[in-house]
Amino acid sequence: MNYRLPAPALTWKKDGAPKSTQFDDIYFDSQSGINETDYVFIQKNNLIERWSSLAKPVFTIAETGFGTGLNFLCAWRAWKESAASNKTLHFISVEKYPLSKEILSNALKMWPELSKLSDELIANYPVVCHGLHRISLDNGNLQLTLWFGEASEGFTALNANVDAWFLDGFAPSKNPEMWSNSLFNEILRLSDVGTTFSTFTAAGIVRRGLQSTGFNVQKVKGFGIKREMLVGILEEQPLTFNQRMSEGLPWLSVRSETSTPKKVLIVGAGLAGSHCASQLASRGISVEVWDRGNEIASGASGNPQGMIYPKLASHDTPLNRFYLAGYMYTHRLLSRIDPSKKIWNDCGLIQKPITELEVKRFEKILSDKIYPEEVLRQNQEFNELFLPLSGWVKPKELCSQLLNHPNIKVTLNKPLVKIDQQSTYSWVATSNESSDTFSHIIFCQAHTSSIADTYLDLPRMAIRGQVSSFVLNKDLSIDNVLCHEGYVSPPISHEKQRHLHFGSTYSLNDSDETVRFSDHIKNLEKLTQLLPNHNWQKRAKDCIGRVSFRCTISDYTPIVGPIFDKKVLQETYAQLGKNAKWKSNLTSNPLPGLFINIGHGSKGLISTPLSACYLTSLILNEPTPLERAIERVIHPSRFIIRQLKRAS
Repeated sequence: MNYRLPAPALTWKKDGAPKSTQFDDIYFDSQSGINETDYVFIQKNNLIERWSSLAKPVFTIAETGFGTGLNFLCAWRAWKESAASNKTLHFISVEKYPLSKEILSNALKMWPELSKLSDELIANYPVVCHGLHRISLDNGNLQLTLWFGEASEGFTALNANVDAWFLDGFAPSKNPEMWSNSLFNEILRLSDVGTTFSTFTAAGIVRRGLQSTGFNVQKVKGFGIKREMLVGILEEQPLTFNQRMSEGLPWLSVRSETSTPKKVLIVGAGLAGSHCASQLASRGISVEVWDRGNEIASGASGNPQGMIYPKLASHDTPLNRFYLAGYMYTHRLLSRIDPSKKIWNDCGLIQKPITELEVKRFEKILSDKIYPEEVLRQNQEFNELFLPLSGWVKPKELCSQLLNHPNIKVTLNKPLVKIDQQSTYSWVATSNESSDTFSHIIFCQAHTSSIADTYLDLPRMAIRGQVSSFVLNKDLSIDNVLCHEGYVSPPISHEKQRHLHFGSTYSLNDSDETVRFSDHIKNLEKLTQLLPNHNWQKRAKDCIGRVSFRCTISDYTPIVGPIFDKKVLQETYAQLGKNAKWKSNLTSNPLPGLFINIGHGSKGLISTPLSACYLTSLILNEPTPLERAIERVIHPSRFIIRQLKRAS
């Protein structure tokens, strides 16, 4: 698998419009591109009327072929003009040959009337890298999900219910590979009764493909001089949303009938909890955060300085895709919420190999050119990796900023003691001092996830880590975060002094909460490996430190998603004990309103922002930002299912 994508082959016409030389086709008509989009996609999907009377909180459009984003921008403008301000538009698009930010910017100069929207799009446009990219625009009222890669692969990855399809892209005669049976099957999977489509083409391959999946297809007058185009509606969908998304693996489903969130309890004010609270609050949801500590980020999220460090693999796995997507999402998020870089800095990170096996891994990553250079490239020193989107963050200050929202109430020294289901969509949470009712609860604190153990077995362990720091008494120039067996970050200022932070120890089966001098010595040894031309050991007596316990899962993969009742899973899917490859459409719903988000370990700065976005999409019943393969890898039920399969 190569996450690099080929650049589109294009030329520029005299009027400034791009044209694909690979497909010998134009991206848009420079004279009437906006009018064509309005006619073919906005009018023929009857969107203005549907949006003006929209009863549900979200509307989802999916598109084949993002191109220059013109259709997206026109839909965004029409949405702002016709939909209620408390509704959300999700726009999903795929693109095999995505434009770079520079080319996109040049192409959209053709449409000055869209400049306000196109400027925001360009400012948040992702790195051109294979996979799903979620971008929040218009203060969260518009969610854009881009898949960079093959169209059918992208739609296969999606977990969404589409209301209207923009079937665009280069003409079937120029690009027949895209208009495949697998694409039409995925369009059906992602559609429900009443889903519409429109497309500029009247080609037989498209008409027959959509008819074969159950769409009622009609020919209508095309735009301008074009004689015909196709429109249609899905009139029957035998499968439920849950069945369509799980496709025979209902024990790893993440969808269920859910109530509109009224008040959400988040247990834990660390990175996982703070990101969840921020995401929900920004969507207008009332959130309470309970934490048993006496300050925000009192646990592992409270270190004074943390690394943005994905540790990318040399081979493709769903877990690697998760960290890659989270890495890029984190950078976009921090750039948006702290553009002045008061609490973070994307100074880049240099990763040095530790073992011969890691040397070979680095060689493979670099020789195969697996990642775009904007994501990972060779450092000046041979066989070192440089990650330009990485850097450092002040985690505690980040949590405080995320929780500073009028829709969030934080209460410290308030441990969760128990929960009781009051009704189908209502839970009573009891602390050491009071009880309250919530529609949803998210467990984001490893210590209190024992309550979730009532429903699921969650094999986790606490890893003791001690970080060290001292005040610099002379200038020290470090431009990047450095990682080997340990790490060191560029110095940061605190109370007019420059502090150097480094570490960290890694101790299993160690519950000692005290800062140990012996661990300072270990951390100084790691610092010496990274910065060898200094006598760091003489600073041992000057070191101060902090001990925390990271929650790590037995398979070193976070647990993120809805909580199921293990007894129901064991009874409903007992057949897995006889046949591990058994598939079924027999759905079993998660416990309504209960979610968990733990086990991020040392990669929390990478994984918790995207995980929070994912959980928010599940709670609001919206398209998710994760590939379905990733959702299954981090699913809370995976341990119960493994136990069932081992018996076969």
